[in-house]
This record gives sequence, structure tokens and C-alpha cells, in this order.
Amino acid sequence: MSLTALSFRVATAADTSAVVELIESAYRGEESLKGWTSEAGFIDGQRTNPKEIAALIGNPDARFVLAFDAGTHVGCALVKNEHGQGYFGMFSVRPARQGAGLGKSLLAEAEKTARSLWGCSIMKMTVISIREELIAFYERRGYRRIGTEPFPFDKEPGVRRKDFHFVVLTKALD
Repeated sequence: MSLTALSFRVATAADTSAVVELIESAYRGEESLKGWTSEAGFIDGQRTNPKEIAALIGNPDARFVLAFDAGTHVGCALVKNEHGQGYFGMFSVRPARQGAGLGKSLLAEAEKTARSLWGCSIMKMTVISIREELIAFYERRGYRRIGTEPFPFDKEPGVRRKDFHFVVLTKALD
């Protein structure tokens, strides 16, 4: 895959279904097992739904950055403005396209969006603690562990194990 054909734009309401489908493909279900970001081994059920995504797309303090390779939708990431600090989440790359540098480019675009749109100087994220390879991916991109938060087990009925929490990571945005 050549990343020279990679382009980005912000999602609109018309993108709701495509964003839901992409997030589900990256985190849950059979297709997610083709990539390395799957949560299917320890959380069952949907990761998101059209109502949640539509609300985020309509929120003035949130944006979904969409990635396209030669016109094909291959990735997305949620960026939020939380009291002047950026928040990064719902990071999704098509499982069959993972490992080729697309995620690095999408993360950089999300950071750029938080800086340019809201003037954020810090980006924060939370990652499930048992996802050490994912935490390492972010650390290689300048993120640092600053603490932990409890996982909301009461809001995720499909959780099959309860031996994890969130790791909080932040990065200064230059």
C-alpha cells in the first residue's frame, strides 16, 4: 500500500453508518481478528452504535477524522476537545490494512486536528491495560503513561474478564 494516496476529512452525518461499521470491524467480531486491535477476545457485543456516533458527529467539541486510501475509507479516529485538552479515541483501521503505517498517519492527522481546531497543546487517551502492544505503539509515538482509570464494567455487559483497567496516556502537541 502506498500512503501517498492517503487523504483525510472530517465526518458528516452522512458518514454515520460507515464509521460504525469501521469501528466494529476493528474492535469486535470475526473481521477484527484479522488485525491486532481486536477486543473480541475479552469483550463481546457492539463497540458502538449509530446513535452514539451521530451524537458525536453532531457535537461541536468532537470530530471524527476519516482516512481514505485512493478513495477507499480505511480508518477513523475520534478527536474531542475536553476543556482545552484533546482526547483521542475510537481509533480504527480496517484489520486487513493494519501494520502498513496507515495508523501512524491517521494518529498524526488527529493530533493536527486537535491543535488547529481547538488549540489543544496536549492529547490524552485511555487504553485497556492488557493491550500492552497497543500501549507500546502509542509510546513509540511520544505518548507517556500518566496514571490509570477504572474500566466501566457496569456499562459493558459483554466483558468476559475483569482483570484490567484503563491506562491514561498523554502527549504534548508541538
